[in-house]
Amino acid sequence: MAGSPALLLLLALGLCCPGIHGQKDDMKVRFRDRSITHPKLGQQLELECETTNTGSGVFWVRQNKDGTLHFIVFISSLSRATFKGKKPSTHFEARKDHNIYHLVVKSFTPADEGNYFCLMNANQELYFSRGQPAFFP
Repeated sequence: MAGSPALLLLLALGLCCPGIHGQKDDMKVRFRDRSITHPKLGQQLELECETTNTGSGVFWVRQNKDGTLHFIVFISSLSRATFKGKKPSTHFEARKDHNIYHLVVKSFTPADEGNYFCLMNANQELYFSRGQPAFFP
């Protein structure tokens, strides 16, 4: 995974070790289509991260089955998306709409399975949402 080693360390500590992270109760991650319980192969899947703090921007991260973290995108408070490698993504779309940060997986594959989190750095503290599982049945 390309990216900042410091960010990777913070994410790893935050997701593995109680007391190291802050749980932001006002950050909610869910499927946009509330009727979805499991994604389907090839389906477009949209996730939402709703928060009351819209001034910090949000990171989207996926944790796969073996616990490895994968940075997907950072969406700034001005709705600018920066993907892994700082290149546009052909597999994901990201945007901000008021207080909701959207992540779209254009065609869901087995490689996309995992728990999806949104993270926020606010007032020099790292907060993350509860994970939204996205696995095939």
